Amino acid sequence: MRTAFTRAARLTAAAVTATAVALTVAVGPAQADLWTHTDGFEGNPAAVWEFHRSGAGSGAYELGTGTARSGWNNAILTTSTGGWSGVGKLLTVGPRTAGHSTTCGGGFFVRAVSGPAVLNVEVIDPASWTYLALRTVRITDTVWRRHDVASYANGPSQVFVRVSLLGGSGAVRVDDMAFQCSFYRA
Repeated sequence: MRTAFTRAARLTAAAVTATAVALTVAVGPAQADLWTHTDGFEGNPAAVWEFHRSGAGSGAYELGTGTARSGWNNAILTTSTGGWSGVGKLLTVGPRTAGHSTTCGGGFFVRAVSGPAVLNVEVIDPASWTYLALRTVRITDTVWRRHDVASYANGPSQVFVRVSLLGGSGAVRVDDMAFQCSFYRA
């Protein structure tokens, strides 16, 4: 399973790099860097991840239960009508260089536990608590699938990335987050 996640992270990094290369060819010489952050809820997830909820939503870590997509740990989110729950973490995007444009994006692997679910994949500016990127996804099966948020440009140096399960949905498991930024100067 770890190999599948590593392959997915490499493919995502390759796509971001290919975009940077395409920009270089299209506009001439450029300086580009790629920054990647991955987290599979391993180690002590409570030290870096946090749960948010409203109404009947809840979340928990499943540690060593055999339910993770890779490794040993994952998160589980539940909710009922009128509530929502989410799991997220604060990231410091770096290294940033003055004068460089930035494009960032990423996602999570999610699977429904028993039935359909609707969730948001979110990137939030923690200073104003507004969305930088948002994607709503409907899950109809119980297979692990990666769900990415649309990329955004020139955001702040700190972002909050989160998956939120929307009310009335069945439970979902969350694992293997990957987030990437490319920095370039034309």
